[in-house]
Amino acid sequence: MEATNKKSRLKAKQIFYLFFVVTLVIITIGGVVGIVTAREGIALLEEKKTEYDAIFKQQAELNFQLEDLFRDMNNLRTKQRNSSEHKHMQQLISKKRVQMEKEITGSDIDNTKYEIYQTVLEQIKTVQATMDELDRESKKRESNIEQLEKCRIKYQELTKSKLNRQ
Repeated sequence: MEATNKKSRLKAKQIFYLFFVVTLVIITIGGVVGIVTAREGIALLEEKKTEYDAIFKQQAELNFQLEDLFRDMNNLRTKQRNSSEHKHMQQLISKKRVQMEKEITGSDIDNTKYEIYQTVLEQIKTVQATMDELDRESKKRESNIEQLEKCRIKYQELTKSKLNRQ
């Protein structure tokens, strides 16, 4: 007893195997492509994470240095100092500011991530110049007040001596 549809069954099996193999190949290729892409994505993410960690670390350091600069500038503004102390504090602030500028420009990371710090440092430089000018004017004013006070005392003495002569 032989089946009458043997050829059609054989052809159906062949079509099934062909579709099965093609589907298996497509799934395998898709899996391989997915795994390769995932590995490349993971490597890229790790590289970006390392870069962002370095940027974050440097920005945190710059923030601490800026805080120190602001503290020094506040101390310079609020505490009374003589000329040499004022000049010395300004030199310290300038030295710290220049060091920060060198760190920013000398970093191997893209400088666009530090534009805000460069702007702040430029503003600090401007504030320092203004503070120097205000200090000079304040010293001139104090000197002028002293001279006026001496003149006033001298004038009073001369007036008293004229009155005593008459």
